[in-house]
Amino acid sequence: MQNEDQPTDGIGSGMQNSPDLDQAAVCAETVPANGPVPPPDLIPFVSMSKTHHQRGLTLLCAGFAVLVGSVVGCRSPFAQERADEILRQSVRRSIDRELEQLTAEGATRETFAEPSEVERELAERRQELDEISPAMPGDPRAPLQRDLEGQPQDEMVLNLESAITAAVSHNLGIQQSRLLPAIREADVVAAEAVFDVLLYANASLSRIDEPTAVPTLMGIPLGQAVQRSQTDVWETGVRKLLTTGGEVTLSTDFTRFDARGLTTFAPDPAYTSAFRLRYTQPLLRGAGADVNTATIRLSRNEERRSIQDVRVELLNLIADTETAYWQLVFSWQNLAIQVWLVEVGEEVARQLELRQEYDTLPAEFADAIATVEQRKADVIRARRAIRSSSDTLKVLLNDPALPIGGETVLVPADALIEAPITFSLRESLITAMQNRPEVQQAILNIDDATIRQALADNSRLPVLNASAELGYIGLADSPGGAYENALDDSFIDWIIGLAFEMPIGNREAEARYRQARLQRTSSVIAYRQTIQQIILDVKSALRDVVTNYELIQATRSFRIAQAENLRQLEIEQSTIGDLRPESLNLKFQRQETLAFARQEELQALVNFDSAIANLYRATGIGLEMNNINVEIISAPADANANDR
Repeated sequence: MQNEDQPTDGIGSGMQNSPDLDQAAVCAETVPANGPVPPPDLIPFVSMSKTHHQRGLTLLCAGFAVLVGSVVGCRSPFAQERADEILRQSVRRSIDRELEQLTAEGATRETFAEPSEVERELAERRQELDEISPAMPGDPRAPLQRDLEGQPQDEMVLNLESAITAAVSHNLGIQQSRLLPAIREADVVAAEAVFDVLLYANASLSRIDEPTAVPTLMGIPLGQAVQRSQTDVWETGVRKLLTTGGEVTLSTDFTRFDARGLTTFAPDPAYTSAFRLRYTQPLLRGAGADVNTATIRLSRNEERRSIQDVRVELLNLIADTETAYWQLVFSWQNLAIQVWLVEVGEEVARQLELRQEYDTLPAEFADAIATVEQRKADVIRARRAIRSSSDTLKVLLNDPALPIGGETVLVPADALIEAPITFSLRESLITAMQNRPEVQQAILNIDDATIRQALADNSRLPVLNASAELGYIGLADSPGGAYENALDDSFIDWIIGLAFEMPIGNREAEARYRQARLQRTSSVIAYRQTIQQIILDVKSALRDVVTNYELIQATRSFRIAQAENLRQLEIEQSTIGDLRPESLNLKFQRQETLAFARQEELQALVNFDSAIANLYRATGIGLEMNNINVEIISAPADANANDR
């Protein structure tokens, strides 16, 4: 699926498409607020009879023309153009200030480590020294013992690319994160649904049968002592809330009245029908599309923020998967080192055993046996570490073919990489600003704070709501006749009204506005903190890459030197026959030192490859480097696709 995590409007728009750092500036010119404020009931002020309906209609049309013009042509009188410009400049400077000491052209460098003097002197014997060293490329893999079920250990070879693909496709944390944008999208639809057309219907039946007081004149009652009537009312129509804050209602109602007492009416029963058009519009508080669509804007920002959360999770998952993969490589190599130590240690122990009748003391032989047994214990620990590293990687993959409950052990197919990389600090920082999801999230937070500030600003205004109603009325002795009379334009009612409300002091609204302004300032500070943290992450990752590449060379020189020490000792033992216990014990020590040096070399390689993965995470390009697009799950069924 196409990556849909880029903002399309508001503050965050255009961030990913511009290579210039000025793109991070906040565009706060459009500041929608946070949804409509329910207006109070409108108070009708004017009512005119049918004899004046033509003049009333003219006044009604003219009045609403003025109202619509005021709503469409005006914004909040408390505009914040100056404050918005200060905000944009502050955010823009937050990046420039951090990079002002770096060269504008962005000088590049390459990880480099010059061969040591030891390597140059031993270059001619390099192949021989590598053959002496344990766990070198091409060496056979050390076997594992039986699994927890007592069966021969089942193994599966896995390369790094397949591991990352499986993790991105099946990891449970990613599956959960990919559902969040769909959940937030439902919030957007729910916010937009406020402006959907509403169909409504009402019905009421009333039966009146009650005694009444009757006035008398000279002992003669004027009226009847019992009031009896039947009234049935039906009403239906459609209602729509407008983005301007107004509400339009088109309805029809039908009333049947039947007097059951002594008093009669004409017609009886009487049928009254009406077509009514009502319109209400706030003129100050709650007026305007920016105010009434604020909830939609906030929901869309939340949806975009959740997409950025998915990107964060993916970046972390890729880096964690690579780190776990290289750790598994190290575990297998460490097992080979421990097995090698046992093999060479047993050879030394056999030589000491043969010399027990000459110059080897029982304590010296016992010490050799103890050393070999200790090395065998280390082999057991190394096998345990392989299984633990394999299970850790399997949890990240969550591959249906590799359940965590299974006893299959993963065998890495890829060897450790030590290729140098070329980088530029400035370009790396710029890349991070353009690609790190945290930058987009911080910008969306500023946009949310701006929207809420505009809403709080609007809430300081008085309530001034206008209303108008136009009705066509018909009366007859039948339902059809009533509707026919309503449509012949004979009887027209209209009502216009205004409602005003203003809290004395307006303290709550003013306090909320001050709070919103402080929260907006806080969001800008949080943005600057995010920029600083990203810069720290990138620089730390680059330093790890450079340091670990240099450590590869340093630890390799250490390993070569230790291999030369062991080689020289073996030459002495073979040429002059120096098999004294002291010499053999020295061989033990040099074997241990060579194994340790090889472990250090492998660990430096693992740290270098892991540092590159962390650099991709710090700069936000881990997805691009692995050709991964953000895919958002839109239906719950998709989340269970891997389990079917």
